[in-house]
Amino acid sequence: MELGLGTVQFGLAYGVAGRTAPVPQTEVRDILACAAERGVRVLDTAPAYGDIEAQLSALAHLHAFQVVSKIQPCPAGLAGPALQDWARDQVERSLHRIGSGTLRTLLFHRSDDLLAPQGPALWGACARVADQHGIALGVSCYAPDTLQALQARWPIAVAQLPGNALDRRFTQLVASTPRPTEIHLRSVFLQGLLLMDEAHACARLPAAAAALRRWHAWCRARGTAPLEAALGSVKATRAASVCLVGADSLAQFQAILDAWDRAAPLHAADLQESDLRVIDPRTWTQAAP
Repeated sequence: MELGLGTVQFGLAYGVAGRTAPVPQTEVRDILACAAERGVRVLDTAPAYGDIEAQLSALAHLHAFQVVSKIQPCPAGLAGPALQDWARDQVERSLHRIGSGTLRTLLFHRSDDLLAPQGPALWGACARVADQHGIALGVSCYAPDTLQALQARWPIAVAQLPGNALDRRFTQLVASTPRPTEIHLRSVFLQGLLLMDEAHACARLPAAAAALRRWHAWCRARGTAPLEAALGSVKATRAASVCLVGADSLAQFQAILDAWDRAAPLHAADLQESDLRVIDPRTWTQAAP
């Protein structure tokens, strides 16, 4: 497994533990230079991450990254030629912004679009343009069962899924499928919740308090800092090939890189949570008091 760099914090204020504004461009340049120097190859971005997809080529032009971007959610009511024109335009826009040869993968940002009636037309239109430019096509999902349903319909080359010490659903994936899919794990720090001080984290998300206390006790029992333990808990799996992390600053990113180098694989099956109020950030507004 290799470490990849997510760019959402470069375009948006993001995460329960993140800063309240996007990372300044001067620091983004420093983070990207550090990533290149330390051997990070994969950057993950999206048109939905503020303006970072459009800015990434200029910010990273001196470095040979492989960029993964996203196809925006399909507007309601599109069908026929209008749908195909929209789909082709999405691929071509990302190609123009990032550059042919640097844009290596496009993921459908909303997996439900491919499960809807327009799914075959949408996949076909994007695949025709992607194939012309050697771009792998895939999907961003919230759960493995969604990915498995999509794998039965299309040759999903790459899939992005949440995965961390508490959310172990990705371990359900079987590597030897008829259509092998490269797995990229995101949310390995659960939006920073796993790295926050225990009392602060429990107060921030009361619904997850019991799980967070178990997590910190598990780290203490192993004498391992939460950052290193969070990375070690995903390093232990063979289901994924890329572990995506984000950073709010150069110092934080350097700490993540150092922890990644030190982290030994840690088996965390006993920490697994099934309560979506804990592991799915989409529910957190409802879970808050």
